Amino acid sequence: MDATQDNPWYAWYAAFDETHSPEERQQWYSQAAQAYRWARPRYPEAIIEQVIARAGLNAQSTLLEIGCGPGIATADFAKKGLTITGIEPSATACALARQACKAYPSVSIHNSTFENYPLNQKYDAVLAATCFHWISPGVACTKSAAALNPGGSLILLWATPPQPSAELCQYLQPVYDRYKLSDMGQEHGRSEAYYQGNFETFAKMLNTSGFFQPSSVAIQSCQSIYSIEKYLALLSTLSGYIALEAQTRENLLTDLGARLAEKLETGALTTTHWFASQVAPLLTD
Repeated sequence: MDATQDNPWYAWYAAFDETHSPEERQQWYSQAAQAYRWARPRYPEAIIEQVIARAGLNAQSTLLEIGCGPGIATADFAKKGLTITGIEPSATACALARQACKAYPSVSIHNSTFENYPLNQKYDAVLAATCFHWISPGVACTKSAAALNPGGSLILLWATPPQPSAELCQYLQPVYDRYKLSDMGQEHGRSEAYYQGNFETFAKMLNTSGFFQPSSVAIQSCQSIYSIEKYLALLSTLSGYIALEAQTRENLLTDLGARLAEKLETGALTTTHWFASQVAPLLTD
């Protein structure tokens, strides 16, 4: 496919990580899986209920979850009685997802990439929670559509990284500058418009894929309180930090923690983040 700037797939091709081998991508979050489980934001129950209703799912429905990670969304959908098959490339995250869902016998987690997973059955919905950009662009829509029963839907959920106030971002910027990571610090000041642009890129891609009915993105703004320890754990789960040399990452997080402790009398910070959802029904003939 032609990945030009006039093509709705362009941003995905630009973001899709081809600088690492498939094996490296498969293990990308393994070392951060425990922190990911603890520090990444949970999807609000209202959003879970909304996408279930929009996709026409009920307690008898089947769901295939792509890249379930440590089971953050998996457990929330399992609480609704769905039968879930989860696919997770990282063995470490896979074990955490199984632990998170051990109370739900209708959930099975498989250690595989979506690209390699054999489709031995069809499902009422396919779910990708903050992971669709990790799937090969040539596979994502095609295989998702092939996995669906007639009348089924592809559900995309997104959760952006919680970020501090503009004032606190500016206060932390000298630490990033010291490590010659100025751009990384500035990434924590991104606006809702920036993230909405990303969400809309994927919406346009689904809507022009030829596999799904046109659908829109619903966006919700949230605020969360993070302790300094939990915020540093959150940072450790972001790709830019994972890519750093281990000692550099440790030193950076230590220095950020020290500067936050100097600034925050309560030891806590208020963060802003956004959730987005899209339910794309399978296109009928």
